[in-house]
Amino acid sequence: MNWSVQEQLNLYHHVGISANIGLDSDSSLSCMEFPRNTPSYPHCSEKMRWMQTGWKTHKCYASYGVNGSICSFRHYLSVVENHCPPTNTGRSLLTIQKLGTVQQFAEANTDLQRLLNVILGNTDNYKYIRDRLEQHWSSWTAALKETFKKYSKSMSNRKKMNILIHMGLLADRRLDFAEKSKRGGPLGELLQWSDLIACLFLLGHNLFVFSDESKLLGHIDEFHNYPCPPQENQLRLDLIITDIIGLRILQKRRDFVTRHRCRVRLVDSFGTHVEFNNNSYFEAHKKELALNGTVGRNPWGGHGFQLLQHWTFFPHTPDNGFLGFAIHSSDVEPMFKRGSHKLPASLVYGKEKYMWSESAKMIDVLKSLTEVHATVADVNGEKSNTFSNVVNHGFLNSTGVASLLKSVDIFVGLGFPFEGPAPLEAIANGAVFINPKFDPPKSRLNTAFLGDKPTLREFPSQSPYMERLGKPYVYTVDINNATALRDAIKSALKEKPSPFVPEEFTPEGMLIRVSILASRDLCLETSAWPPPTSLQLRLGLAEESCEKACESSGLICEPSFFPLVNSANVLERAQLHRPFRV
Repeated sequence: MNWSVQEQLNLYHHVGISANIGLDSDSSLSCMEFPRNTPSYPHCSEKMRWMQTGWKTHKCYASYGVNGSICSFRHYLSVVENHCPPTNTGRSLLTIQKLGTVQQFAEANTDLQRLLNVILGNTDNYKYIRDRLEQHWSSWTAALKETFKKYSKSMSNRKKMNILIHMGLLADRRLDFAEKSKRGGPLGELLQWSDLIACLFLLGHNLFVFSDESKLLGHIDEFHNYPCPPQENQLRLDLIITDIIGLRILQKRRDFVTRHRCRVRLVDSFGTHVEFNNNSYFEAHKKELALNGTVGRNPWGGHGFQLLQHWTFFPHTPDNGFLGFAIHSSDVEPMFKRGSHKLPASLVYGKEKYMWSESAKMIDVLKSLTEVHATVADVNGEKSNTFSNVVNHGFLNSTGVASLLKSVDIFVGLGFPFEGPAPLEAIANGAVFINPKFDPPKSRLNTAFLGDKPTLREFPSQSPYMERLGKPYVYTVDINNATALRDAIKSALKEKPSPFVPEEFTPEGMLIRVSILASRDLCLETSAWPPPTSLQLRLGLAEESCEKACESSGLICEPSFFPLVNSANVLERAQLHRPFRV
């Protein structure tokens, strides 16, 4: 049901908007038609009030046809900024002015040298990224061809976007990420950034890549800071991709971040849960959200973005976007032929000495059944019972690691690091992953490493994703139980699985996913996908999360449906008398 013209006039007078509309015109009358319930446009009335005087603050509003009338406000807010419900006349009148710019469509781009020219600046910062791009470029281009063939409709008529990329982890010199990557330090984040940059470039977008703070801020100042969306003679910024460290740097241009807030995407490995997204809520509940005996901290949360603006390393919550990374097949020769040695071969998943510190008994079991290999970079010739009778190759680059993984039978986790890419690389090269099980599961509430992470997610094992894959590729076992570990290793050594990469971690899978993530417009008040017709209601148990309630029915908790069910009418129709999940 719509508001009557008189009701709408009364509303405008009540909020102090001059009713300059011209009621003799049918098109003017349509400007006054508002649905009674507009949860999809919660800011419409607020924006309409602001426009009465705000439209004079910059000439760009007039360039879109705003002239001080209610109809022009309504047309602008419905067509240009999507804050109000559209009208038929609004679509036709303003679309003419907006289409002064010819839409540029993205076309596939496979010119590696052109991409490398985009990634300029500190050579050391980008060495790993550039090396990975060069190593896997033929794999990426083959995947692109296959993706365009398989998803021809989705890959056509895509908007060509201007995307600013800022890798904050490389800008913070205290972290020394680039240097550590040369000595066996953490590579997962750099691997993900490399693959993201590859995908966006291959998909045909314009990239502006930075890891230097001063150059980033200087470039930001070049963008036109118009309050209106840019038109044909202005450089339009469509997406800003950074990490939490990078966001802190961007906030030195607070007006810029505020204006482009809905365009920001945060590469956020472990993800962010809603409890940590709002600082006020966290402060009110920090004791119950903290590791026992500690003062609750939230250094990585509290940014207040839409949860879908956070992109994760692995898929673990529908609240956040899943970015992931790609596992490429390798034609490198094995270091030695699998099965050619006296004992089956194992490789321990732990590149730094400290990761082995509490694993002596577990390593002894491994030594009794296999020839144990390692890639620990910082042993430095030290004598240790743990490393005796271990073939330590020291630091290996990605090619060397792939060669070794093609030779060993099993790849054995030590319980840390959590959710790295190496187990997927292992099964992609035909090795079985021994995945340490945690009982009780580890989380922010009981594990120091997770104590500052903005998530309550529980880790039942070192890699929950790999645990779900299961046999024959993964054996999840309590590595502190010698009998269970021995049995698992014996069974794993019998498997001989073929190399395997899950679809979502293939280059093709990542390309189509990045295309979808990049094109998802979170500046809109409504979500076009999934469609409301796919909504299914499920009753959850008391204190049961939406995720678990839906999972028990083989469904996925979809946050974009929450506004659809959060009303008395829906609850009454469903005849539910206690909370339910969707």
